[in-house]
Amino acid sequence: MENKNKRIGVVLCSCGGLLEKKINFSSLFEKAQSLSGIEAVLKFADFCLSPEEKLADYKGHFTHLLFVGCSERSSLSFDEKRLEKLLSFLEIDPGFAEVVNIKEQCFMIHDDSSAATAKALDLLQMGYEKLITNHSAYSSREIAQKALVIGAGVAGMSCAKSLGDLGVKVTLVEEKSYIGGHACQIPLLWQSEGYPSVCTSECIGPVIGRETLFQDNVSLFLSSKVTAVKKKNGNFIVTIEKGPQFVDPRKCIGCGECAVVCPETVPNDFDIGLKNRKVIDKSFKLAVPNVYHLIKEACTECGECEIVCPTKAIDLKAQSETFEETYGAVALATGFSGYDMNTFEKLSYHLPNVVTMLEFERLWANKFKGKPPISIAFVLCQKDEVGYCSRLCCLAAMKHAVRLSMAYLGTEVNVYYKSLRSCGRAFEAFRREAENKGVGFIQAEVEKIEPGEEGWLKVITEKGEFEADLVVLAEPLVPSGVKVAKMFGVELDPYGFPYEFQPRVINPLETYVERVFAIGTAKGFKDVQESVESGQAAALRIYGALKGRVAKYVSTVEPEKCSRCGMCVAVCPHGAINFDENGAQIEAALCKGCGLCYATCGSNAIKLLNLEDFQLLKMAEVAFNNCSPDEPRILAFLCYWCSYAAGDLMGVYGEKIPAGYRSIRIRCSASLNPEVVFEILARDLADGVLVAGCPPKNCHHLWGNDMETRRFKLAGKIFKELGVKKIARWEHIGVTMWPKLAKVLRSMHDSLKQT
Repeated sequence: MENKNKRIGVVLCSCGGLLEKKINFSSLFEKAQSLSGIEAVLKFADFCLSPEEKLADYKGHFTHLLFVGCSERSSLSFDEKRLEKLLSFLEIDPGFAEVVNIKEQCFMIHDDSSAATAKALDLLQMGYEKLITNHSAYSSREIAQKALVIGAGVAGMSCAKSLGDLGVKVTLVEEKSYIGGHACQIPLLWQSEGYPSVCTSECIGPVIGRETLFQDNVSLFLSSKVTAVKKKNGNFIVTIEKGPQFVDPRKCIGCGECAVVCPETVPNDFDIGLKNRKVIDKSFKLAVPNVYHLIKEACTECGECEIVCPTKAIDLKAQSETFEETYGAVALATGFSGYDMNTFEKLSYHLPNVVTMLEFERLWANKFKGKPPISIAFVLCQKDEVGYCSRLCCLAAMKHAVRLSMAYLGTEVNVYYKSLRSCGRAFEAFRREAENKGVGFIQAEVEKIEPGEEGWLKVITEKGEFEADLVVLAEPLVPSGVKVAKMFGVELDPYGFPYEFQPRVINPLETYVERVFAIGTAKGFKDVQESVESGQAAALRIYGALKGRVAKYVSTVEPEKCSRCGMCVAVCPHGAINFDENGAQIEAALCKGCGLCYATCGSNAIKLLNLEDFQLLKMAEVAFNNCSPDEPRILAFLCYWCSYAAGDLMGVYGEKIPAGYRSIRIRCSASLNPEVVFEILARDLADGVLVAGCPPKNCHHLWGNDMETRRFKLAGKIFKELGVKKIARWEHIGVTMWPKLAKVLRSMHDSLKQT
């Protein structure tokens, strides 16, 4: 938009007159009026209290807005989200607004009135220069109004059902022939961490299952899996392989006549082989949906089942089908698996009476095949070997200890542990009840399990040898959905769990890929209640995400400039970049605007909308127009979340900073191309440059701060070889590290003074 077509409104807020104690608002007012394209300059003392009311007469009038007052990052009354609401009211594109922070990073950190006013004038000019070069924000409005939930355990079912209730069309994909996941295999589920009792899965499973199955907006695909994912126009184009429907769920009435005549049996995986099932059968009596399932590999195709089926639901020649569907959002509810316990040779998992915790659940469900053990040893915790605690093992052991002491009075129960974690009210109650009933809790490292006499086992510990006729191993739990998560470009931690998007505390379900969520045990170990809770919570987040978003900062590609090096794909932590023989294509609707690709692109083919290098340079050119010539000029590029907030908190907590300090809020620290720093110093636009990003392991874009750290190590060597006297410095600065930021700025000031 040309300047002559811009109608810029400037709002000055004195914060109840407070800012006028140091900053000359008359000078600011005059400066604002002198700028090209200014339609009106408005001054208020309490703008944050009722901004829409104050600007009601200007609704639809301004094309751009420049707000001069408190910080958009840290203000408790008028932050960037509140500004977005005002812009919507005024009918101003979010790309056409800028905030000039003269409170936290000017008024609060400088005592000298003339210096504070001089800086405020420079900040106003900087904000203006950026505003007039901004583009309209990117709008991702054409999001497919359909969600994919992968995995139909309790988390996946709860998410799908809740989305359906909200009116969202959902595809629910499950590899098994039934829904409910591992919860169906656990006969007694503890109810919650606050209530020491259990509930049967034979009640809970069918309840959740039916509610999901009968939700009209949910389409269920069993014996199916995701085989491929593409991203296009901000959506996910997913290829799903639907397993052969040997028994048509639309016709099967669950009568079981087919199983009666079937001549073949196989071990039932659901019951870990403790029982057999017919080749055409249900995995368990209360499996939902109430449809029989054929194991093709074991079928002799005798055809008896087809003959007796009263509804002609069986087709032994059925084939798998593959279809492609477009989704706007995805929930990964892929659950967990048990660790391969053969890895731990000392625990002798190969012995027939050494089982895992999940296997023990089925032994319990089958009443130990009529032969309850005389002495059970629960061996907990291999966290030192696998690197993390699976969280549920100690809790399950305490549940079993209590139930065994109630149901099998003649069975001795001992729990061997390294550090018992009876977290929550219910599990501490379980532990105390178990102790009162004679369960032994033995804190000792199990060094070895060996065969004993007459089928017994020897549990050898540092505190001596013990005997048991059944040993139950708490298997570490591992994520099941690594492969499918990678298909969506989701970044995983070293153990295969999705990283949550920063700040993780308030984004517990979001992965680093826009509109891809991880729920239930797919993202960490949860019990059934917590998994249901996460599924329901994710449904609300997905419902909101499907509405699309307006993004001020996104990256775009100029295809003709792309060298096809692929570096942008490697550095993008958000899975937002596609790459083929034509080069890189950025899915703007999935872009988080971090700018890592922008600063990495060697051919300058990528642009970061509304924060390009030329904009930063234009701001730098005017940053010190009114700065005293005796004052060292320090320009700080602060990342939009952590270090900029620290810059604000310097003022909030009373730090005083030399008057030659100016700051620019950038995206991730790694969005800043070091060439910009070189040019600023080479052109003598500043005496020193500071770039600050999030603390280690806390970058909002995973490895952005690490990238910038390496860049500045290299830049430092180049400066040293060139004999450059000016300072270019990199620092990790978290939100609460404002004392460090203040110390660094004062140190840079003192060093520059000396030179």
